[in-house]
Amino acid sequence: MMAKSKFLVPSLVAAGLFFMALSWWMSTGLDSHAPGMRSLARIAYNSGEVFILHKSMTDKEELKKSKMLYYLDTVETGPNGDATLEIESGYRVRLLDNTMVTLDQDGEKAVLILKRGDVQFENFGTNNQLLVSKNGTRMTPNEYVSILKRDGTQGAFPELAPNAEDTPSATSSGTLSSDYIQDTLKRQIPAFDKCYKQLLQRTPGVVGETVLNFTIERTGKISNSDVSTSTIADNDFKRCLTEVVRRVNFNSFSGDPITSTFPMSFE
Repeated sequence: MMAKSKFLVPSLVAAGLFFMALSWWMSTGLDSHAPGMRSLARIAYNSGEVFILHKSMTDKEELKKSKMLYYLDTVETGPNGDATLEIESGYRVRLLDNTMVTLDQDGEKAVLILKRGDVQFENFGTNNQLLVSKNGTRMTPNEYVSILKRDGTQGAFPELAPNAEDTPSATSSGTLSSDYIQDTLKRQIPAFDKCYKQLLQRTPGVVGETVLNFTIERTGKISNSDVSTSTIADNDFKRCLTEVVRRVNFNSFSGDPITSTFPMSFE
């Protein structure tokens, strides 16, 4: 009886380890396919009012930084809201004001359901792992962008000018000098002018002044960008200006985030 026990115990331990390994393998295998088991995207806050409504929840959560999104999570932007979705395989999607989207899943593909407004693709992925659904019709991101261009509902944002060169005067006591910040933005004047030319096509002869307000994080990235004052009321024009600023990269620094302004006159 004792001899049998000596062989029985190791056998039971081995069997237990086998079934534990099998259970782990099955769970990880299902993890990438079952809805809700893995994150589908990361949402990054840019500015304004942005909210997340998680699946099966009734209260919206205000977004102020970045967060992972899962199956059937919904993102909504307010009148001045701006956020960026980063989806697997390199897709990057801008959610501008008054937009609502829900993330669904079809097998291994993420599905971006547009419930209100339209989105702007800043970068396309590499393996067709995303579908866009609008008004009940599913399409690829390229097909979606082609429809927007055909209908004239998505204008191209201007290309950025080169950033100001890195000079010894760029940083001072762990921060960025005012001259460096202003010089960097002055190099974007051709991009701002393109925003104005697009405005003139919609409203010939319009002139006015604007003041842009923005915050530079320690990484040199812009976290907030908006038009604080403007005598030009066109929302698409304002959006174009703030987009130019948001895409500017400054030098990194070690001090506190910097809030600055940049006044402009258009005539």
